[in-house]
Amino acid sequence: MYKIAPFFLLLTIVFTSCSSNQVETLSNPQEKLLQSYTLKRDVNGAYSIDFNTTNNTDVVTVKNKSNDIILSEVNRKTASNHSNKFSIENDQLKIGFLDENRGKRTRISVEDDNITLAKGGVTEFLNSYNITKKEDGTFLLNFKVNDNVTTTFVYNEDKQAYEVHLSNGKSKQKNFSRTINTPSANLIRLDFVNHKYSGRSTQLASIRKPRVEIIVD
Repeated sequence: MYKIAPFFLLLTIVFTSCSSNQVETLSNPQEKLLQSYTLKRDVNGAYSIDFNTTNNTDVVTVKNKSNDIILSEVNRKTASNHSNKFSIENDQLKIGFLDENRGKRTRISVEDDNITLAKGGVTEFLNSYNITKKEDGTFLLNFKVNDNVTTTFVYNEDKQAYEVHLSNGKSKQKNFSRTINTPSANLIRLDFVNHKYSGRSTQLASIRKPRVEIIVD
């Protein structure tokens, strides 16, 4: 009887150890591979996205209609800072992140003119902008306007969109920064609303470009 007891003791230790490991694994959520990102449009109208990942993340960019950026965890050290350039096609740009570690998606949609093709378009007000998704979940909008442009930042409840209203006027301030909190629906809408005269019309037209929509699963 005494010879069998150590065997049962060993089984008890192994079982307890395995159970502890399982509890530890379940209590630790899977790591978020995408840490932060910044969507940019420069003064020339070129779009790019900078993003930060954990240092064990493999990144694959698929150039298709949705420009998928696929993130997967690997057992080796990788770069954590990344940057991709994109172009507007037919006034549209789509970028998607897929975190395979957590099965989460981020979808970014942009509606904007291709400045290289536009003639005297809505870019007469907006110089450049970028919007950053920070690690704490908030968004930071930075933008620059051209000379003599007045700016108003509001939230349109009917459209559920943040709006930057731009128009001709006397103003010395050119650089702006705003923090945007993520709604419960995990949807961010941002419209630059350009108030300008169109052709020979005596009435102001409101042109919504660029328009940005970000959806987070």
